[in-house]
Amino acid sequence: MASAFFTLFLAGWNGGSTGALLPYIEANYKINYARVSVLFVSTFLGYIVAAAGAGTLSRRVGYGHAMLISIIVELAGNIINSSQQVNFGLMCFGFFVVGTAFATQLGLCNAYFATLNKPLMWTGILHGIYGLGSFASPQVATAMVSRGVPYHFFYTTNVALNIPVFALAWFAFRNLQALPQQPNERADGFSGGVLRATLTSRAVWTLAIFLMLYVGAEESLGGWIVSYVMEVRKGSPEGASWVASSFYLGVALGRIFLPPLSMFMGERRAVLIYIVFAIGLECVAWFVPVLASTAVCTALVGVAISTFYTAAITTGGKLVPRSMHADAFALMSSIGQSGSAFWPLIIGIMSTKKGIWVVEPTVVALLGAQGICWLLVPKVGRRVE
Repeated sequence: MASAFFTLFLAGWNGGSTGALLPYIEANYKINYARVSVLFVSTFLGYIVAAAGAGTLSRRVGYGHAMLISIIVELAGNIINSSQQVNFGLMCFGFFVVGTAFATQLGLCNAYFATLNKPLMWTGILHGIYGLGSFASPQVATAMVSRGVPYHFFYTTNVALNIPVFALAWFAFRNLQALPQQPNERADGFSGGVLRATLTSRAVWTLAIFLMLYVGAEESLGGWIVSYVMEVRKGSPEGASWVASSFYLGVALGRIFLPPLSMFMGERRAVLIYIVFAIGLECVAWFVPVLASTAVCTALVGVAISTFYTAAITTGGKLVPRSMHADAFALMSSIGQSGSAFWPLIIGIMSTKKGIWVVEPTVVALLGAQGICWLLVPKVGRRVE
């Protein structure tokens, strides 16, 4: 578990820094919102590659070796991003490489944690640690670039973190060929058509779309809130960075401390209640033109939506046979993470034409869509195949 925790911390560290660095990337390459959003497209393409290949890779080379390969690929992408700030196309390729690796790692970690006792608690801690990485990195990135350090040097911290991540994964997973299965799932006809069964599963696709909407809302808010606060609320770069960090801190703390409340209310009911609160808070952040209000509400939105990812993963673990977990969680995680590229891209395009104020209404719409999608998820208590 320590290996998975550190792996997801690095993923959060990498993802959380993007919003803080976007204004400096735009200035360095002299590009607008729409052009810089190509970074999100590049990441999205990486997620699509992972969705198509992560499960197959895991079956071909084994779970542990698939994890190790993904970390090496991630290291290559971080080296690309840290080595230059001249060629924007090369930076986009680096984001594609890191996106492919991250989505693969995320799917493998989610599949592993879904097999544990008390999966909601452990998956909550796993993704809470991801949130801690996302909380810390904007502060470090802003501290570096505001002191004149070229933005690409921030990615050297990713390279440094990749080394212990690989070492831990080597010791933890190198001999793990496959995840354990229930006895009644070993010979149920899935061995020759696991991918086909995954692609035709209603539960898998409904949860994948829910995750795409959720991750899209989270990354749109976390990725564009710095630009929003600086331009709409007239905040300082340091203050805007703190708003982004407070959002991710809310996500991290909620994922660690809210699961007991969610289990008490029932995951299905809890998610719907949290969505209502999140929409209300986001509307306050949108309509009250005060920086402090925006900051507080943004942090509380982070808390409110924090358990959605873990709720989807644990629900999927109950609805989907373990023989399908590697492919199902790779698909769910990759399609889900594609929302972190697709929706910020849409906001970037709209912001170029209408202004950065579109961040808040777009997030409200995504939250509402999540509520509708969650109601369509099959109820736990029977397997949907």
